[in-house]
Amino acid sequence: MTQLLSNKALLSRLVSFDTTSANSNLPMADFICDYLDRPGIDIERNESEDRTKTNLVIRAGPTGRGRRGLVLSGHMDVVPATESDWLANPFSLTEKDGQLVGRGAADMKGFLALVINRVAGLDAPSLRDPLVLIFTYDEEVGTIGAKHFAETWHDRDQLPTSAIIGEPTSLRVIRMHKGHLGVRVTIFGISAHSGYPHLGANAIEPAARVITALSQLRRELESEREPNSRYFPEVPYVPLNIATVDGGVALNVVPDKCAVECCIRLLPEMQKEPMVERVRELVQQCAGD
Repeated sequence: MTQLLSNKALLSRLVSFDTTSANSNLPMADFICDYLDRPGIDIERNESEDRTKTNLVIRAGPTGRGRRGLVLSGHMDVVPATESDWLANPFSLTEKDGQLVGRGAADMKGFLALVINRVAGLDAPSLRDPLVLIFTYDEEVGTIGAKHFAETWHDRDQLPTSAIIGEPTSLRVIRMHKGHLGVRVTIFGISAHSGYPHLGANAIEPAARVITALSQLRRELESEREPNSRYFPEVPYVPLNIATVDGGVALNVVPDKCAVECCIRLLPEMQKEPMVERVRELVQQCAGD
């Protein structure tokens, strides 16, 4: 059995693994599995399709308790350490002015180190309810590992319903987060030379009307309140951000396509379908089918 490390020593080991998404996370996952190879702890892997990365599901405590217990979850990957102002190797934990510095020390290997050591030091057979650790890959590039887990894990319905996600949000406890709904509206026209515009159909012009309508929808959403608005006092509404506009190829060409992308942050318990339909009706009104 691997000797129990201090929290700081364990964090140092985790930081030493370069788990940026361009790399495999298997060396770090192997280390965690070896470290937690202890009586009463069950570990399963949920590998990516190409088998270069894996999620980890680590269980302690009794089975067959339905949805009771607690999930502690975090991601193993980190963003690239390409900033020019690093004063030391970002993948070597250092201490400066009483703070531990390293890529991923806060986001979020610090949390992983704490919960790994908590489980490693438990008398697992004495637990009354299950304690489950779920560690995912590629969160920083689109929660890819979490999505893969949700789509492929064999007994999702047996996981505890209560969960703590160790993602640092200004280092404050956050009860819940808003969702993220991405919407892409593509307007198609007919290409033509700008000298003969009557032979074409400009896609940017109806796209401009869509943008204006989305701006109006944004203002409407800011005046609306949902049951969970009270948990977001700074922004108690559904934010809508018009994020990108892409259309046209040259000054002398009537554009035949224009795409508008926006982000809508739904409040907890809101369903995406009514909002998607609301946007669809708006687009049809100002741009046609």
